[in-house]
Amino acid sequence: MSDYISTEILAEILVRLPVESLIRFTSVCKTWHSFITSPSFIAKHLDHTKTNTENLLLTTYTFIDNRERYLLCRGDEFAELVSPLSTSLGHRRVVGKCNGLLCMVDTTSPPCIILWNPLIRKSLILPMPSLPETSPPPFVLGFGAHPTTHEYMLVFIVYEKADDLGKFPSKVELYTQGTGSWRSISIVDHPHQVVRFSCLHAFVNGAIHWIAIDTRVMNGLSSLIMLFNMGSQAFSVMMMPATLVSQSPLCLAIMAYKESLAVLCHGQLEEGSCCIWVMKEYGVAESWAKLYNITLPGVLYQTVGLRKNGKVLLSMSENHKRLLWYDCETKTLTNAGYTGSADAFTADTFMESLVLVKP
Repeated sequence: MSDYISTEILAEILVRLPVESLIRFTSVCKTWHSFITSPSFIAKHLDHTKTNTENLLLTTYTFIDNRERYLLCRGDEFAELVSPLSTSLGHRRVVGKCNGLLCMVDTTSPPCIILWNPLIRKSLILPMPSLPETSPPPFVLGFGAHPTTHEYMLVFIVYEKADDLGKFPSKVELYTQGTGSWRSISIVDHPHQVVRFSCLHAFVNGAIHWIAIDTRVMNGLSSLIMLFNMGSQAFSVMMMPATLVSQSPLCLAIMAYKESLAVLCHGQLEEGSCCIWVMKEYGVAESWAKLYNITLPGVLYQTVGLRKNGKVLLSMSENHKRLLWYDCETKTLTNAGYTGSADAFTADTFMESLVLVKP
């Protein structure tokens, strides 16, 4: 075929194909295998797929068989992904994602970190930084990529308890792709604490973002966004929409929406309602705008995920939570076809890629 189609035209054809097809095409011949798995084509395919934020990765935990399930949602269809490792205790959690790679923490003994590309079915196990074996302190893990070198990086934050509040942070370590080891980085005392240690964070604009609270506020709540910039390797804060500052961080979730940052709030504003805010200009607090407001009295339990087409994935408040699609334009509900236990669902946009997991 190369006698009739130039390499440039072949690349323009293949770059538009889904990952599963490209994996099959690596068996066509050695030339195609070398071409499709080359770093240049993987990067070209990644750039082409970055605009697709319609797919969602759904994580659901079931107490019946005591395990997590990972489902890729394309359109209205769910396809289950095969986990790279098996555990009977169900202690694995997806904590972050970047360029089609998932970062998972497995707290079984010995604890480890797993980087996994579920579509090419390749994974890498990384050691956890050292923690006390007895009564280990809570920790937060962030995953992303350097904005200029594009090396994958992980940041590990340990909180030492001080009374009932965390002291932010007592230790911070950084792992950079290619080094094979963790290194401590200098920190400045910071009065902000991530409160949901197992929750997903959002990697946007070269920085990892978490929902946090200002621990200096003693009588009441002051929620904000804490971020770690992968380029400068420094922490900073970003203000929430003013109406969400006093909301419990347990009712807030952060995620990427298109190329922007989004915050979802549910449960406390009023029963059966949620709202979705988007930062239209990154880093500018005045640019927060309410994208959607959803009110479904007696039905809504939490907002699970959202798509750029105006569809929001919700869970119904029943003994077993049921997933629903809510169309914000038509204000209609449709059954997504899955049930799970309370607080079992998490979802975020997922970009399919050929990115290889390397140490």
